[in-house]
Amino acid sequence: MLERSGSALVVSAGGSVDASNVAVWRRLVGEAAAVTAVPGPLIVDASGLEFMAVCAFGVLIEESATCRRRGIELCLVSGQPIVGRMVKAIGLDGELSFCTTIDDALGDTPRV
Repeated sequence: MLERSGSALVVSAGGSVDASNVAVWRRLVGEAAAVTAVPGPLIVDASGLEFMAVCAFGVLIEESATCRRRGIELCLVSGQPIVGRMVKAIGLDGELSFCTTIDDALGDTPRV
């Protein structure tokens, strides 16, 4: 599901992302990034995911770099503690913004 909040775009994901559907995940995240307006952010809410394989994080890292070049921050959101631990354990915290709530990810971007 896509939801616009001011200049921010929020993508809410459900189900699971693994090697069997990572191509679809890549396309969806890429399409969302393409329609996110500067200054963004692009928020990927993974709170509804039951499983998120390492390949899903790889897609987010790649798209995060592309977004940064355009002046947009990509932020992964999940209230699931395991996701935050994965971001730190894999060393992604330097490459990918992470927040536990959408409100934290929005920061100063007003909710509409």
